[in-house]
Amino acid sequence: MPHGQPEKPVPRSVAELGADPAWTVTRTGTTGRWLTAERVVEHDGHRRLIGLTPIRPGTVALMLWADGEVVEHVRGTEAEVCATAHRWATDFVADAQP
Repeated sequence: MPHGQPEKPVPRSVAELGADPAWTVTRTGTTGRWLTAERVVEHDGHRRLIGLTPIRPGTVALMLWADGEVVEHVRGTEAEVCATAHRWATDFVADAQP
C-alpha cells in the first residue's frame, strides 16, 4: 500500500464484498438471499474466477478457478471466506499491475 493511503477494511460478509463493483452478487428472486458472489481477474492471458456460495447454515464454500479448472477450494464461515476471497483478489490484482 502506498505511503499515506489508509488501508481499506477487509470485507467480512458478502454484502461488504458486493459493495465493490468488481464483485457480482447473485440473489434469489423470492427472498433476496445471496446465492453466489463472483469476481474475475485476468492477467497475461489467464482468467481466474473467485466464487463463493452458501452450502449449509453457517458454512460457505470458496472456490478458485484458473482457466476453467478448480485449483483451490475451502469452506468456512462467511467472515472467514470473504476475508480469504478479498486477499486472493487483492493479490491477483497486485500481480497484474505493471
